[in-house]
Amino acid sequence: MSRVPLFERLPEIYRTRDAEVTPANQLRAYLGAVEGPFEALHRHIAQLYEDLFIDTCDDWVIPYLADLLGTTHLKGDPRTLRADVADTIALRRRKGTLGAIERLAVNLTGWACRGVELRENLGWTQHLNHPRPDAGGLPPYGSPALTRFEVPRGGTAPIREPATLALLGTPFDPFASSADVKPAVDDQRHLNLPNLAIFLWRLAAYRLPRVTPLAKGRIDLGPQPAGLARFVLRLDLHPLDIPVRLFNTSRPGFLRAATSGGLVAPLTEADAVPGPLLDARLASHGDAYVQLDFYDPAQTPPSGFDLGDVGLHLFMPQDLAPLLVPPAPQDQWRWLLRGDNLCAWETGLRRPAGIGEIIIDPDIGRLLVGLETADQADRLLAPVDGTLVSRMQASFTYGATGPVGAHPQSRHFPAPPADAEVRHVGAVTGGTSLQEALEGLENATGPVIVEIHDSLVHPLDLAGLTGTAVDGTHSLRLAQSLTLRAAGGHRPILLLARPLSLRVLEAGSATPFSPGVRLEGLYLAADEAAPFPTGQALIDRVAVARLELVGCTLAPGGHSLRDGARAPMQPGLRLADGYGFSDPEDIEAFVPTPDILIQRSITGSLAVDPRYRLDIQDSVVDAGLGFDDAPSGRYAIAAASDPANAWGAALDFQGLTCFGPVRVAAVGGLGGIFSQRFEVLDDQHGCIKWSAFSGAADRLPANHFCVHAPDARVYFTSERFNDPGYAQLQRETDRRVRELGPDDDAMGAFGFLLEAHKWTNLHVRLREFMPVGVRPLVVPVT
Repeated sequence: MSRVPLFERLPEIYRTRDAEVTPANQLRAYLGAVEGPFEALHRHIAQLYEDLFIDTCDDWVIPYLADLLGTTHLKGDPRTLRADVADTIALRRRKGTLGAIERLAVNLTGWACRGVELRENLGWTQHLNHPRPDAGGLPPYGSPALTRFEVPRGGTAPIREPATLALLGTPFDPFASSADVKPAVDDQRHLNLPNLAIFLWRLAAYRLPRVTPLAKGRIDLGPQPAGLARFVLRLDLHPLDIPVRLFNTSRPGFLRAATSGGLVAPLTEADAVPGPLLDARLASHGDAYVQLDFYDPAQTPPSGFDLGDVGLHLFMPQDLAPLLVPPAPQDQWRWLLRGDNLCAWETGLRRPAGIGEIIIDPDIGRLLVGLETADQADRLLAPVDGTLVSRMQASFTYGATGPVGAHPQSRHFPAPPADAEVRHVGAVTGGTSLQEALEGLENATGPVIVEIHDSLVHPLDLAGLTGTAVDGTHSLRLAQSLTLRAAGGHRPILLLARPLSLRVLEAGSATPFSPGVRLEGLYLAADEAAPFPTGQALIDRVAVARLELVGCTLAPGGHSLRDGARAPMQPGLRLADGYGFSDPEDIEAFVPTPDILIQRSITGSLAVDPRYRLDIQDSVVDAGLGFDDAPSGRYAIAAASDPANAWGAALDFQGLTCFGPVRVAAVGGLGGIFSQRFEVLDDQHGCIKWSAFSGAADRLPANHFCVHAPDARVYFTSERFNDPGYAQLQRETDRRVRELGPDDDAMGAFGFLLEAHKWTNLHVRLREFMPVGVRPLVVPVT
């Protein structure tokens, strides 16, 4: 509730007299001086009330409230500590139940969880005098609810039921196994009587609100037998023709407090965890993974994109519905789902597509739609200027290690300055293009903020903008600072026809602090159809005071192709001395030393000369060379002019995973993982702490609490960009790298997630909540 200022509380006569005296408003000025301390006191008193409740208290109050409940003090993310204290009483009442264990794990880690009593998976022989109802048979010994999708305890595997077989080896494995008598340790599923497995899904699932799938072709198969599709449409979900592993969304059970003391929701289900989609379960459990709806393309912007809670949501144009659904009876048409391998779909499928069948390959993110008539096919894949354009829209979910790089997530922006000009792109404006929004930057009188309100592809060609031809290239000429950002939980893609170049309007008008450019939440990629100049960086000129990349992805390439090969690498930045000015007088007149800030971003190699400053925080720099790769002449961070012999810009870092050699003039930082040789010109100054190095003849300044390979081995789930576990540390990694980095947590780009603290906190609580004789095993799934 807003507070009324002191001056406004005075009777009207005093406020009127205060305006009439000479000089005027003396009383207003006096009370204004008192207003600041009074407001601070008012806020403090209000916060004292809020501190009585765990939901609203300040972070420092959490351990004091924990003391009132007698809970053990923990360290880590305040959100998890708050949830732990909030549910203490409810979980104590349910101590020893699987629901309490799952809720406890969710509170302390934020990850989806599944608790499994592994004794239930042991094969056993029943005593004839004590048959179990779940073993099948005639009533009263058989369960009437038993279906072919369920496996009775000790039952044989249904080899003709792929949906159930797909659960083999997963946390939801229903099959009987022999006992595992080896010593039980974390990270492994040991089936034995006292063991309780707590399975955790560590990867985050990000759902893109809406994208336009890439139309890859339409095939007329000719007349077909009844029920089979004549027309087959092929689509790739990723608009840049990149394979993407489809994930499901997380829909865990949760504990609700009720007047009766609360209740525990059902345990986590197999089709409601944030893991990869299982193609074998799409046919029988497709509703848990895929939803199909229609949208209205006649409105501007199009409407009807209300997202469900599944991992893949497909939207077809509304005008196609009458062609697909016969007027009567309605049940004659029903969309069917099927999972299949579409990697080599050009040569045909093992099983032909049926009419109204949607075939999904969740391993590479492909769709195949079977239709009956040419009219249906034309309306779903509409030819535009000789090119097929998909009218189907989709929302899909993918997995990533954490919020590093461009992801669809909520962002909170401060109020823009009073003189700022805000320009909107996408759904809010009904179709304003990015190209149009960047026109006229050289004439701006105040900061310009461009917000993109969709997750679609936005082509950008600087040659198509007025006044960009300068210094023998094409550059954005900035009179004021520019902010280009994703809004509304979106992840827009900027498809560059040529490298992004930034230049101040007049070289002599730049100050050490302005103009600056901030890119936030954007995915930048090269347009191969342009074609983008081979070997050039996505950003090749920064002639401004400051460039900030916050939560961005400068697609580094190196991702897995559909045949298993690796895509070519793509440099991120190439910034040479001289700032790109063609006139020597402009170089002399340009005063700033440009600051390059990269924060929670993923980028390709950085070639930056010494006339810049480089600051990297919680980011991944990828030149495609891991710990076990032989040097190839590529550098992750080095000079732009002569990478092998010159020295790159001075580097400051805090939380950095670097796939490739580093060669810089000076360095200081902490929490880095460097997979190749690290060389510093000035090794007498600066300091590096809590970092891991390759040990390949590194030239380092003073370093403390650092480790070196091969003494300290580092293993990543994946070293390829776009893989779900990209740059994620495996549990087999040396403990010093996982737990003894900055803040007693992991080194590398994802140390800020405090996963080591989450792991420790969970074990502390499990020791307190575990019944006597039960042995907990914490097993990561992703």
